[in-house]
Amino acid sequence: MDKPNTEIEDVDEDMEESGVNVLDMLELQLSEYEMLQSMFSNAGEIKLDDATALVKIKAFVEGKIKYEYLHSRLGFAIKIAPEDSEVTMELVCQLPHEYPSVAPVVFTRAPKMSRSDHRRLNEDLQNFIVSIERGEICLYSVIEWIQENLHKYNTESDVSESSQKPQVEEDTIFTRLWIYSHHIYSKFKRRDIIDWAEELKLTGFSLPGKPGVACVEGYSRPVDEYWHRLRRLNWKRLMVKEKEETDIGNDDLSKHRKFANFEEKVFDVRGGKGREYHMDLGKFYEFLESHGSGHIFQMYFGVEGKNSSVS
Repeated sequence: MDKPNTEIEDVDEDMEESGVNVLDMLELQLSEYEMLQSMFSNAGEIKLDDATALVKIKAFVEGKIKYEYLHSRLGFAIKIAPEDSEVTMELVCQLPHEYPSVAPVVFTRAPKMSRSDHRRLNEDLQNFIVSIERGEICLYSVIEWIQENLHKYNTESDVSESSQKPQVEEDTIFTRLWIYSHHIYSKFKRRDIIDWAEELKLTGFSLPGKPGVACVEGYSRPVDEYWHRLRRLNWKRLMVKEKEETDIGNDDLSKHRKFANFEEKVFDVRGGKGREYHMDLGKFYEFLESHGSGHIFQMYFGVEGKNSSVS
């Protein structure tokens, strides 16, 4: 097993209580989305994640509902096909309510791009986003950057004319990440953790509260993509506690999974200070044991696990 020291520290708590004027931010988001709709007006060029979210945000901006009832955020995907590139890719945008006073959550989907180049593209894109001054809408600038720079990244379609089939990188590495967070409270993070796992066909679980933990398993490429997205969110502390990797060749992936699907687990929630809450760690240990992972408990918490029935 690898023991990576991958860790992210951020002074930012969940942004839901940041003091930003959310009304002003959401008004800007609606204006930006309308602008992007006019730019990408052909059928299928822009796809809204959840039409209900857009309706509720408009209702909040118009004063028809209170913020406490706004449980969705604006998310959409845009198809981008620069003239000097054979690649069509998707830019996925998920906007925190505080955007543009905070950075947007943005990543790309490019199935015809090699693994290394796609990773490099996303890393360079994130560096560009970090360089943009906060407070102004920036998605048009992001799209322009992609259109101007996509040609720099080789793709699997860039094969010799004599080759009849594109060369596809075969992923034979099974990967399992054990992730630890200072806390997981945000309803948006909790939704992302689940939705991204389902999208990338990963199995595992998440445990919200303080601390928050998660496990994802599957082929290495989607697991790496999952971690790449997750660490771009705002965290007080997020780290990979353990990374397990096995070359399974052509073996059936399901034989190596410890979890049948991905779900959020809740074990007898107990309240704490403010909005803090904690899970019954004895029952969490029993859950880990039932999936052949009882040893992970000590790695997370520094003590041996005990069943909830043991005092």
